[in-house]
Amino acid sequence: MKITGMHCENCVASVTRAINRIDGAAAKVSLKKGEAVVSYDREISNEELKKVVEDRGYHVVSIQ
Repeated sequence: MKITGMHCENCVASVTRAINRIDGAAAKVSLKKGEAVVSYDREISNEELKKVVEDRGYHVVSIQ
C-alpha cells in the first residue's frame, strides 16, 4: 500500500505497529518508498488495513 505523511522512523514504527496489531498481518514499511508491504495468513479487507493506518494520522493513497 502507498502511504503519505510519513516523515521519520517513528512514523514507520507507528504504521508498522498499527498493521501488526491486526491478527494475522505483518508489515514491512519503507519510509523511502512511502509504502507498506503487508503479508497475511487470513483474509483482511483493504478497508481494515486503510483504517488502522489512517487512524494513526497517515493517508493511504492506494492498495494493490
